[in-house]
Order: sequence, then C-alpha cells, then structure tokens
Amino acid sequence: MCTSESPLAQAALRSEIKSLMANTTLTETERAKRIQALMSERTSTSASMTEESSDSPVEFCKSYHNEERGILGCPHYQLKAKLLAPCCNQWVTCRFCHDESRRHTMDRFAVTRMKCMLCFEEQPVGQRCSGCHQDMGRYYCQTCRLIDDGPDKHIFHCEQCGICLSGRRSDYYHCSVCDACVAVDARERHSCKEKRLQCTCPICDEWLSDSVKSIVQPECQHLMHESCLSRHMEHSYKCPVCSASLCDTRDIFDSIECYLRLSVMPLEYKDKMSLIFCNDCRKRSVTKFHFLYHKCQACCSFNTAMLSTWPKPAAGQ
Repeated sequence: MCTSESPLAQAALRSEIKSLMANTTLTETERAKRIQALMSERTSTSASMTEESSDSPVEFCKSYHNEERGILGCPHYQLKAKLLAPCCNQWVTCRFCHDESRRHTMDRFAVTRMKCMLCFEEQPVGQRCSGCHQDMGRYYCQTCRLIDDGPDKHIFHCEQCGICLSGRRSDYYHCSVCDACVAVDARERHSCKEKRLQCTCPICDEWLSDSVKSIVQPECQHLMHESCLSRHMEHSYKCPVCSASLCDTRDIFDSIECYLRLSVMPLEYKDKMSLIFCNDCRKRSVTKFHFLYHKCQACCSFNTAMLSTWPKPAAGQ
C-alpha cells in the first residue's frame, strides 16, 4: 500500500478491498483481477501526484561539489551557476542532477537561462555572470550549455559527435565510420563499426553516446566504461559480453596448470573426454575431462566452456 497517500485515502482503499473480499458473487479470479486493478489505479495516481509535486517550484539555493571546501556545483560538475530546465522550470545544477530526480529527461541544448550562485542574478546562459562579472566555470560550451570549473578537468566539444567529451582534444580523433571519437593511441587496434557508440555499457547499462565517463575498447572490441571495467576485473578477468580474456592471464593459467598437475581425478573418470569451446581463440577442441578446468588444445587457454562429454555414464551410475 502506498505510504504517500493520506490516512483517509488508505482507509478508503482498505474499505473497497474488504467489500470485494466480502462479495460472494465474484469468483476468485474475478476478485483478484478487481483488487489488482484497484491497486494499479492507486499506484498510477500516486505516481502522477509525485511527478506533479517534483515539478512544483522550489526555492533557489546554493549547491556544492564539495561543501567542506566551499566548492560550488554538484556531484557531477564544479560550477557557480544553476540552469533553468526548460521542461519543468526548475533550477538544476546539471542535466544529470535533473534526470536523477525526475521521471523525464532534460534537453541540454534547449537551456537558455541560468542563475549565478554568487550574486543570484538570473540571466541568459553564458560563461561570465553579468551581475558580479565572475566566471561561472573555466570551461563553457555554447552548444551543449555545459559549464565546468574543475581545475584539472579537460573537456572538448566535437562538432561531428555534436556533444562535449572528457579528455584533451589532441588525444582523440573522430572516426567517421563509428561516428565517435577514438583515442589516438588506440588507432592501430581500433576496429570500425557503424554507430559503435549507439549502445549501452554492458556492466552499468548506461547509454554510451550520452555518457561523460571514459570509454575503453578491449581487444574483443566490446565498449564499456573504464571505471566499470576496473570494478568488473576485481572479480572476473572475462568480458561480460563474450567472455574473452580482458588482461594478461599467464599467471592465472600457470596457477591452474600447477593445480592440475597436483590433482588426481578418480579412476572412473580416467577415460572421460570433453568437447570444449575456447572463449579466447573461439575454437573447439577435445581434451581430458576435469571437474573444474579444461585446457584449449589450440591456444592453451583455460578460459573455456565445456560443450559435451563422453563416454556417457552407464545406467545406474
């Protein structure tokens, strides 16, 4: 039951449910459907009221990137102004703050007004405040309406991508096939694919083309956030999409090889064989069966999956 409803509304809902439960002319299926419809209607109404409440005017106040150090901004950016969201007329520090607190998204390109958090002057969006003449941020993009005051942060606008990206412009080039900016030092191993960034990170599911986080492309060519990949590799060395190895696995496989030399399989498994698929070289091979590990006979990788075994156990075993 929705706790945001008033006590009277909750009492009325309980009364309606009791009436349905007491109605002996209804079958169990009909009763369940009517109660479900009643609850769904209340949930929808509550959500609508929440949305209207979130879009009601709120008092303008300062927000901080680091309140202890007095750095204005938000968790995403350092800046000294707030933007007026054209969709709901709310003062927000950035589009991410807006989208995280509402059921709709903000069009960054449609923003036209800002308010300085130093002198509280409302004005057209820009880099310098017309009231106190302070820069709202070290970086400003007129196209994306992006303001950032991070002293050690590098941002550039790519005309072909149509958005601002994190990093130094000199460290990236725009690939017209992928329709995305690619690190210069990754040019030799870069594999082109049309609209490559029109997908989500396989780990956090955030849309990559709208992300401000650094994106990496492992040898398997599946794109993901660099930070997501770092966290993922704390517990797995395999790509979350294709299971290919993401790092130098020689130490890992040497440890497995050592374990296999010391372990002895039960006699009943001495003639058992396995058909395996290697996630690294993408080939199939046949090797001796083991409970845990199977070595690829083509590339010696232990990053494999067992497809089948033989001989099959006899009846009764």
